[in-house]
Amino acid sequence: MGHPASPLLLLLLLLHPATSSPCFEVPADAPAELDLANRSHHCTELDWSIFQRQRRLLLSRNGIQALSPSSRVAPELEELDLSHNRLRELPAAFLGHARGLRRLQLQHNQLHALHDGFFANTSALQSLQLEGNPLAAVPSSAFHASLRSLAVPCRCDTVGSILTRCARAPRLQCHCCLDHRVFLNVTDFHAQQCWHGVGLVAGMAGAAVGVAVVLAVAAVLCYRRRKVATAGVGWAKREPSMAHGQTRYISRGSEMGTSEAAAAAAPDYENVFVSPCAAPAAAQGWTPAWQEERYSPQVPVDDDYFLDVAPGEQPIYANTQNPNDDNIYIVPNQ
Repeated sequence: MGHPASPLLLLLLLLHPATSSPCFEVPADAPAELDLANRSHHCTELDWSIFQRQRRLLLSRNGIQALSPSSRVAPELEELDLSHNRLRELPAAFLGHARGLRRLQLQHNQLHALHDGFFANTSALQSLQLEGNPLAAVPSSAFHASLRSLAVPCRCDTVGSILTRCARAPRLQCHCCLDHRVFLNVTDFHAQQCWHGVGLVAGMAGAAVGVAVVLAVAAVLCYRRRKVATAGVGWAKREPSMAHGQTRYISRGSEMGTSEAAAAAAPDYENVFVSPCAAPAAAQGWTPAWQEERYSPQVPVDDDYFLDVAPGEQPIYANTQNPNDDNIYIVPNQ
């Protein structure tokens, strides 16, 4: 037989559910330096309102999973240690009033991202530890003039996000952590472990330059070949075709260059067009002008053609217009 008061007790429990106990018991007169490290193994959500005007607050190794959304760091707090917990995120305005904060330890949590302005009001921050978190990048707002020490996880993306700013601040020491004991200079780590990305970009750039050089050389060679093809062989000069379609080649030294060496190297013949000797059909009583006596020499009846050439001039070789005729050799009459 059950106890007569049992139904009443169950009703009271339903109407007034038991509230979860706080992660810590903090007295109202807690000291300015409060060390609560390793006091709890499981803290689902830490109520920040229990802290009053502390200057140094140590909360590491308590299994803290989250902070209450209204959590704010007081302006008086100078050092805060939240390392080695299970924090996945922090309230956006958590450091909105942390103008006196000098040292912040957030290492070895589960923080994936911090928004860009998260550290905007931490103008006195000197030391920031973020190693041991899966952070892809460090917010640019963390780089105040006061910052002297920065530690991040040894990840290429994270290290890459701070390289430029670390290089511009000679008084800032930037390190990354491989494990709990080994710290490396971020520049050395990036050069040794993240070289493949830089090498790939450099290789692609080099390949592009190489292709451009090859194309330029090919263009020059093509241009030179075209120039040689249109200029003829040796020192010969190719002139546009005449009305009858025959190409004319001239090799006079005066046309190929001004130097005596160029003139001496030129071939001693020319290819010119010579009109056929047969007179065109003419009306009765009309004599072609080229057969008049005032023109000399007259075209001979036989196949021997002669041309008066001054001493030192070159003989002429010509093709006839009719492809069935033999080539005509005009020999200087000396």
